Amino acid sequence: MRAVVPNVLTAARIPLGAAAILAAADGHIVRAATLITIGAVTDGIDGWAARRLGGTTSFGALFDYFCDYICFIVAPWMLTRALVAHDPSAVREVLLILPLLTGAIRYTRNGLTVGADPEHVPPLPGLGTVFYAFLSVTAVFLDAPRLIDARLFAWTMTTVVVLFSLLMVSPIRYPKLVAFRGASPLVIFLLACLPFLGTRWLAASMLVAGLLYAIVAPFLVARPGSRDE
Repeated sequence: MRAVVPNVLTAARIPLGAAAILAAADGHIVRAATLITIGAVTDGIDGWAARRLGGTTSFGALFDYFCDYICFIVAPWMLTRALVAHDPSAVREVLLILPLLTGAIRYTRNGLTVGADPEHVPPLPGLGTVFYAFLSVTAVFLDAPRLIDARLFAWTMTTVVVLFSLLMVSPIRYPKLVAFRGASPLVIFLLACLPFLGTRWLAASMLVAGLLYAIVAPFLVARPGSRDE
């Protein structure tokens, strides 16, 4: 019974992700971005709930990855395609498939590790998929397609998506947010506010922070043999 609450929070990302996919397909990009953001909030608290309730299980760890794939890979992929639909390109369509592949590889690889011992998860290499997910989400909340030339926006978006997709499965190690005191609750709170309060300012801040994290964070990981270990 202890695992019920965290698993319900995790399972919520299935209908949220599915609804976001349908919204993006129908051109309702703000609704899709909002649903993905709510999914990210549940992702931020389900693990905490599992640890707090003593409900951490191998099933919960693997189930989390399946739900994340829908909400943080497939739904953002559909949202990205909706954002660049005004500048159609066969080459770009092919490139935008990349996160579907690298996301599946990342979750499979990490799932094997986490499923073996969900209570003692080692640092996992690669950039978290949520950073890829929020490329399209922040673009929506910034209303970026209206601010930038359609062709320039489409190719800029595609380039960053490809870069983040490759970083998902790279050997580069990134520190978890829990490594920074107070960072996780703050991020969850800001995500909860994003669709409703200070949206454009928060989106701009998160986009800049996410790009900086992708560049700088690997240098903050303690190296083997360092004094921090």
